Amino acid sequence: MRWRCRCSQAADTAAAGEDFAAALVPGDVVLLTGALGAGKTTFVQGVARGLGVAERVTSPTFTMVRPHACRRGAIATLWHADLYRVRSLDEVWDLALGELVEESAVALVEWGELAVSAFGRDAWTVHVAVDDEDETRLLEAVGARAGDDAPGRWES
Repeated sequence: MRWRCRCSQAADTAAAGEDFAAALVPGDVVLLTGALGAGKTTFVQGVARGLGVAERVTSPTFTMVRPHACRRGAIATLWHADLYRVRSLDEVWDLALGELVEESAVALVEWGELAVSAFGRDAWTVHVAVDDEDETRLLEAVGARAGDDAPGRWES
């Protein structure tokens, strides 16, 4: 399945994340890709809001993985990871992200390019690109689950 969403402002990117949260189920891993400053963390903040996370969500660049308690739906924990400082697939495996989502959790992984081979088709991939002409963000989500309708502002 492939969904797309165009966002003209950071608030729209966060709102797209909030809508995307409605499609997540426990066990989902979402690999976020895109250039520095494209809006990956803003998207994660929106997902967190959609899952009912109360605390402030920032990129865990130095801690690499940070849990956030969710207060909405079947998902109890949002694991937010940042692989910017990770240099090998072995380091990705050491983070045990797949194991973290086994119990009512989801993981959103910034700089997820390195983790694609670790999760393959079992993960969502959300690519965030910036249109150089008008600086809008184009979000493209690809996931393995079939039959899910695009949430909110997303298009199939």
